[in-house]
Amino acid sequence: MAKTTLPFGTWPSPISAARAARASRRFGTVQAEGGAVYWTESRPEQGGRQVILRAGDDGGVSEVLPEPYSARSRVHEYGGGEFLVAGGVVFFVNDADQQIYRCAPGGAPTPISNAPGTRFADLAIDVRRARLLAVAEIHPPRRRLRPRNVLVAVALDGAARGVSELARGRDFYASPRLSPDGRALAFLAWDLPDMPWDSATLSVARVTDNGALMAAAPIAGGRRGAAFQPEWSHDGDLYYVSDADGWGALYRWRAGASTRIAGAVGRELMRPQWVFAARSYALAEDGSVLCAFLEGGRPRLEFFDRARPRKARATRLGARFARVDDPVATTAGFAALVSPTTAAPAIMRIGPRGATPLALQPAADIAHGDLSRGEARQFRSRGRPVHAFYYPPTNARYRGPRGAAPPALILAHGGPTAMADVSLKMRIQYFTSRGFAVCDVNYSGSTGYGRAYRQRLDGLWGIADVADCIAAARHLAATGAADARRIAIAGGSAGGYTTLMALATCDLFAAGSSHYGICDLRLLLAHTHKFEAGYLHRLLGTRPGGSREVFGARSPLRLLDRISAPVILFQGLEDRIVPAEQSRRMADALRARGIEVAYHAFAGEGHGFRSAHTIATVLEAEFAFLRRALGLA
Repeated sequence: MAKTTLPFGTWPSPISAARAARASRRFGTVQAEGGAVYWTESRPEQGGRQVILRAGDDGGVSEVLPEPYSARSRVHEYGGGEFLVAGGVVFFVNDADQQIYRCAPGGAPTPISNAPGTRFADLAIDVRRARLLAVAEIHPPRRRLRPRNVLVAVALDGAARGVSELARGRDFYASPRLSPDGRALAFLAWDLPDMPWDSATLSVARVTDNGALMAAAPIAGGRRGAAFQPEWSHDGDLYYVSDADGWGALYRWRAGASTRIAGAVGRELMRPQWVFAARSYALAEDGSVLCAFLEGGRPRLEFFDRARPRKARATRLGARFARVDDPVATTAGFAALVSPTTAAPAIMRIGPRGATPLALQPAADIAHGDLSRGEARQFRSRGRPVHAFYYPPTNARYRGPRGAAPPALILAHGGPTAMADVSLKMRIQYFTSRGFAVCDVNYSGSTGYGRAYRQRLDGLWGIADVADCIAAARHLAATGAADARRIAIAGGSAGGYTTLMALATCDLFAAGSSHYGICDLRLLLAHTHKFEAGYLHRLLGTRPGGSREVFGARSPLRLLDRISAPVILFQGLEDRIVPAEQSRRMADALRARGIEVAYHAFAGEGHGFRSAHTIATVLEAEFAFLRRALGLA
């Protein structure tokens, strides 16, 4: 069928905002027991309620959690590690009260903790002592005081013994993992101003018969490189990831000594631990191991036997997959959250020869001719290589005028330690099917390219990330992949900050879209939560008490006189990470200067939108605003 010629950015699209919102599900923790795989996923059509699903040996999928329960932890505000499966029983953190509940097969959930003001995450079972081990975040009655983070034991026999503290004194804890014989506990800990990927230390403590912890001995991590994901093998060895040599690799700790098992330069096994219970490898009881490395922004899976790690078998699973996250071992092999390039993410069983979905998500139903596929791009910024993925405008029924270049949207991801990938993202397809090009940038500071690439942003936030996005825009314009007069920039959270700083420090971008973005660094420092209380100083190269000048020079709200391009801002009114006051102040100040600005605030939404109605509303408003701002009548 011949295509109709229409100006780029004006094409009718079969991908409506409501359709895109329905396919925008989030996944949480993945677990396995026996041959069954369990996972959480949020449902936009249920207001972002997070359900627990189970796929059994027979392939049947059932919902474990009845309404209105929602499995979601809010420790560190970002959560993760919201449930545990042990002996067929599901223990989960209920979103409404942040307490731990037990849900037996076919039964109604019942609470096992009663600790108001305490949040829980990252659960582990201690069978011999009839208790759960967990990370707890204890919030004082006065909101201005910081919470205490500790390791705790939660009795399974109700409130008789309640919650008891096992370890305290560090600013943060994660990954409590009990050895198979119950006599040793491995865990991660770190202190402000660091984040876990900076210096998380892995320690092992002996557990007494009555359940107390003896003095813990550090075995990995610290200032030279962080430790991540401790896991005990069935035979009592402790495995973990460390990036002390610059790239995350797998190590084994046995008899007091550590040995490197798998890893190489250019392959990344480390993950930024924004949420609890993240994983990049899995150990099976039969001795087999699966490592999900990142290599050049794409997944590289290696399968091997623990006794013969040099006999690893590697597969990229073809070009169909963009990410493989949170692998787990089952009696049937391995499973993981797999993100294809042309379909919605799904929980799949995976092996050296391929992957099979355990549960299909709501189909995106995008016709082949309407689907834009990401192309890896590399260009230079400040003399160093930067990575990105470019999505050309694609529509089965329409094409742009001959010789014309499309408008483009430069995307800056959040974190800023997150990473862009080529998995199917409905927001990107919403724009590309309407005649936009999209460039998703892995700017300096991104994960997946080694510790040094991530540390490029230290002291240079608001400078290096902005320079990389500017370089991306110039690269697209120079290669004819975008119309230099019609390039916009957008991002959420840290990416929203990059967006606003780009608008304030250059005139290259014709418009900007900030989703719950940071506008005032001083205000953020004053109100940010404990987890990120020291993060700003590392990113900006400052120290407590000596940051006023730098914070002012790199705050978009303080650089308003330099912004001339139209701006649209989206904000959740329940956001505890970047309070709504920031976006509201930014909108008011821009409006007072006569700059075209739109401000959309959503009740009930936090840091990241979960409701299908909100997601659809944002897409429609963002596209309409950018189309008008770029002159795409």
